[in-house]
Amino acid sequence: MHTLTNLTPALFVSHGSPMNAIAENDYTKDLNMIGAQLNSIDAILVISAHWETNGIAITGSENLSTYHDFGGFPEELYAKEYPAKGALHLIPIIEKLIGEPVNKDQNRGLDHGAWSMLVHLFPAGNIPILQMSIDRNRSFSQHCELAQKLIPLREQNVLILLSGNLTHNFSHANFQNIDAQPIEWAIKFDEIIKNAILNNDIETLVNIDKNNDLYRLNHPTNDHFIPLLYLMGLRNENDKATFPHMSWQHATLSMRHILLN
Repeated sequence: MHTLTNLTPALFVSHGSPMNAIAENDYTKDLNMIGAQLNSIDAILVISAHWETNGIAITGSENLSTYHDFGGFPEELYAKEYPAKGALHLIPIIEKLIGEPVNKDQNRGLDHGAWSMLVHLFPAGNIPILQMSIDRNRSFSQHCELAQKLIPLREQNVLILLSGNLTHNFSHANFQNIDAQPIEWAIKFDEIIKNAILNNDIETLVNIDKNNDLYRLNHPTNDHFIPLLYLMGLRNENDKATFPHMSWQHATLSMRHILLN
């Protein structure tokens, strides 16, 4: 466990449906407030559930486009843009920290797991951003180990933003009603994760796909859970975990945010 002091906070956001990008509700208001508390940061490194690669890739463009990586939504959502400058100065720092080269993707923009949150967190769009992919070939424990190597970025006033969901079952979701009552098995799983976070119980999280029958029900695929593992790997023993927002959407989506500070 690292014991560095004066670290920039790290933040996990539950992003849910892309429609949250254009919503105005308590969920987005809380994102506004979180961003206002963090607006003195110099750069953002974001890891989203929506970019998986073989090996590690990173955005390599000076100007990051808005990647509308979804279908079947209103035109208003496709019209939403979040242009941002690329934090290219972080690339050699990250390569040195992780001890391996990364693939610089010159064409990749910010996916909706990133920009749909950033548009509420930092609406001015004036903070340089880098997005790093999830290497689909790594185990849960290896994702945590990679995150630990990134901790020194928190000494350099870099916000590490992790975007996924604590629960993410779309097949049982009620997309006709955003306020539908949450399903019991989703509530139970969210509680397990919340308690693991509060107790800094990394073992529960890295082994949850093996030891918890609720895991696959709440996560038919691993992509939206993995960003949470990065948050745990980034944790310092002096960090306090808080939940600056908690709500449910569409019956199966826990929209819990987690802040390490």
